[in-house]
Amino acid sequence: MQQYLASHETSIAWFVFVAAFVLVALGETFRPRRALAQPNARRWAGNGLLALTHVGVYALYPLSATMVAVLVSKSPYGLLNGPGTPLLLRFVLAVLLLDLSRYGVHNLFHRIPVLWRVHQVHHSDPDFDLTTGVRTHPGEIFLSQGAELAAVALIAPPPIAVLAVGFATAMQSLFSHANLSLPGWMEAPLRYFLVTPDVHRIHHSDRYEEQNTNFGFLFPWWDRLFRTYCPAPALEHDKMGIGLQGFQDHRSMNPLRLLAMPFQTPIGSPEIGKKLEKLGDMTG
Repeated sequence: MQQYLASHETSIAWFVFVAAFVLVALGETFRPRRALAQPNARRWAGNGLLALTHVGVYALYPLSATMVAVLVSKSPYGLLNGPGTPLLLRFVLAVLLLDLSRYGVHNLFHRIPVLWRVHQVHHSDPDFDLTTGVRTHPGEIFLSQGAELAAVALIAPPPIAVLAVGFATAMQSLFSHANLSLPGWMEAPLRYFLVTPDVHRIHHSDRYEEQNTNFGFLFPWWDRLFRTYCPAPALEHDKMGIGLQGFQDHRSMNPLRLLAMPFQTPIGSPEIGKKLEKLGDMTG
């Protein structure tokens, strides 16, 4: 079964992504959370063109995360490669550790000025809907994929766990960025087990202090554990600003400008500027 899933990983991933995209898009259509500032056609085109660059980035790596998991499973090394450990326990631990590693990497993209240069592209979307989930600079994809391969090699998770986390993350990236209004009876209990759109939307606030909260991908537990969880924005969800202050205009939809953003003066809070100045002094 694992061999079949690994050999058909790409086709299954595309099927999962398309199915999730259609379902979330329908949800946004019938239960939108807030009015969008930019026309849908323009935003979807800009974010979609940026997402197309990801295909070339993944091609730079000769091995996928699942293939790395298969290789390390035959090695005596690796955190979860202990003899006699039940597969179910290894699976559960692997899912938790892989999601924790994503939380940590995401946090670093906000804390380290050089990494913020590429991550700011994701936050520069002046609106928040499912296409924001694929609005990522190819440089960030390259770095994130490298970090994921390193995490898999270190953790040595079962290949089936890597596949599960990969598929779940693809669906969750669309869901957590959805312009979707969940009913209160669903939202309240769900956010204890899953990162909901209302939770992650706060992370895309144009307020610096709110951008540095709610880093979780699948589970909200890491934010609660490390005290980076924010349950509600300072303003109501319908009134909070989205994106980066000073970059909430037509420039934010230009794919060429987005590709060039990491090489220009970073947009963000004064804190980011101070960190970059300090880094420049140290390297100069």
